[in-house]
Amino acid sequence: MLKQRILPLMVAGLFMFSATSLSAQEPITPPELGDFDPAALDGIDPADVPLLPTLTERARAIFEAGQALDVPRNPHAFSKVGDSMTASEHFLVDFGNGEYDLGEFTDLQGVVDFFAADDVNAFNRENYANALGFSTASALDTTWAIADVCQPNETPLACEYRESNAAFALIMFGTNDVMAFDATLFDYFMRLVVIETVNANVVPVLYTMPIRPEAPELSVTFNQIILKIAADYDLPVINLLIALEPMPNYGVDLEDTLHLTAPEAPDNAATFTESGLTAGYTVRNLVTLQALDALLTELELLPSEG
Repeated sequence: MLKQRILPLMVAGLFMFSATSLSAQEPITPPELGDFDPAALDGIDPADVPLLPTLTERARAIFEAGQALDVPRNPHAFSKVGDSMTASEHFLVDFGNGEYDLGEFTDLQGVVDFFAADDVNAFNRENYANALGFSTASALDTTWAIADVCQPNETPLACEYRESNAAFALIMFGTNDVMAFDATLFDYFMRLVVIETVNANVVPVLYTMPIRPEAPELSVTFNQIILKIAADYDLPVINLLIALEPMPNYGVDLEDTLHLTAPEAPDNAATFTESGLTAGYTVRNLVTLQALDALLTELELLPSEG
């Protein structure tokens, strides 16, 4: 049932709001705190946005710039950037451990093999820009950097991109931010994270966030901000909110609202069976692989089924 819901959304129409016209080579002007205009979010509805991304002009340009470096960015690697929902052992790790069941989604075996092909498996390698309690501001704060890995005065985000040399970054914030920041601060810090990623010649792949039960209205606003940033900078976004919308509480664990629900044994979050896909983490893993498969296919790194 989930496959039938996801695939049509992948080819759905354009955003229902206007994206800023932005050349792929045009530098992004960093925001100033206080630039945020709430009226700019008017008309942005996640329900109008495709669940899975297509490769944007800017994303292709970023990827090509990364490949042109003296030491090219590794297309077989991605960084996981976010809070504990991203740092979780349930987010993609089981694919790196070979403990997965694609169920009827066997067409995703190619993307699993692609990111497991490197000496350092992208799915289960240690990342340095996600942690329990992480926010957008934490990713840019040197005090959160891992001392024995990161260089002096290096941010966790810069450290992660240097250590991983990844070509892609899976970026999801909001679960912690929504309890600490207002819309102005979230917009500011989220833009800074995205701009630092672009400047590092890493392709940002953004996510909309699950609704935090304690702050549903602000969660909606934060999702509008994420979609506005993706449109402003012409970047791919996985509309996770739409995938989670049919699930109880948007797939959030009400006993621990910092996290999505996980499957009960013997399933794990890499088990794409009917029972496995009743858990929030499993749904996030599925749409992540589907999105990466679509982007790699458009970059001609994976063969097209057509």
